[in-house]
Amino acid sequence: MLIGLEKIQSLATMYLFLIVIGTSLFTIFIDYKALKKKRLNREAKICKFIGYGYLVGGMAYFVTMWYVV
Repeated sequence: MLIGLEKIQSLATMYLFLIVIGTSLFTIFIDYKALKKKRLNREAKICKFIGYGYLVGGMAYFVTMWYVV
């Protein structure tokens, strides 16, 4: 069991953290505005929800891996 946990913890690098944060911010700000501009309101709300979910989920994963485990 510990071997699997060590592999998961080794994936929590700063590079991956920056990719997750960058992707979520891009989704929230860039994609959301592009969808709103095209008047795709429902898709824009879904995009924003996914972006925030990705941001919160990614940050929770990295905080858990860096400080708790």
